[in-house]
Amino acid sequence: MDLVWKHTENYTAGRDGTAVDRIVIHYIVGTLAAADATFADPDSGVSAHYGIGEGALHQYVSEANTAWHAGDLAMNRRSIGIEHSADSDRSPSASTYEMSIDVCTRICREYGLDPQTQIIPHSSVVATACPGTVAIARIRDGVDSRLG
Repeated sequence: MDLVWKHTENYTAGRDGTAVDRIVIHYIVGTLAAADATFADPDSGVSAHYGIGEGALHQYVSEANTAWHAGDLAMNRRSIGIEHSADSDRSPSASTYEMSIDVCTRICREYGLDPQTQIIPHSSVVATACPGTVAIARIRDGVDSRLG
């Protein structure tokens, strides 16, 4: 899985001393190219750490920094945001799920996270339809089995 860095100005340097203890799962409501365009626009005011879709993995914000993804500053500081190519009529592809499970497994190992309780949907942070068609249980269970 090759990681491609994409530029964004939409983040805050550092995490204000806050440790990472969550992964927040999002859907793009479109393709990875749509996330690239949105996050590249400094007027959008949004970003995520990672975007996954169409067989690619993009990183926008270093894990050491705060991405603007959850709609809540405290949660942004304590979490890593991952966008998935999907929309209300289209679930993520099998390859998108596999890449997500790979990324989430690495993050859970690195930060000592429990995938069943610390991988959360965006909708648990703020009132939103996000992550829509993304099956959180599929990601949690996939990570759990790899951490085994």
